[in-house]
Amino acid sequence: MRRKMILTYNILPEHQEEYFNFMVNVFMPTLQRIGLTNAGVWHTAYGDYPARLSVFVADDEQTMEQALAGKTWKDAEAKLAKYVKDYTRRVIEFQPGFQF
Repeated sequence: MRRKMILTYNILPEHQEEYFNFMVNVFMPTLQRIGLTNAGVWHTAYGDYPARLSVFVADDEQTMEQALAGKTWKDAEAKLAKYVKDYTRRVIEFQPGFQF
């Protein structure tokens, strides 16, 4: 069964440019290499919610588990932490469309 990983966070204001470069050049390609496909990135423009919601999908539960257990993911997640705050990660059963 397909799995969906939902990341929510706020970008540290002093690291906006570095965050963007990291996401485009490192984070997204790294997650693709370990079997996770980006299914969307949303920006919250108003309200008391995390500024970013990023979604990645794995073809099955085993792929998601292996990806998240590996050093590649752990290193990528640790690097992301340098640019964000209020970070959360959830893995849920895949359903089409927006899920929070």
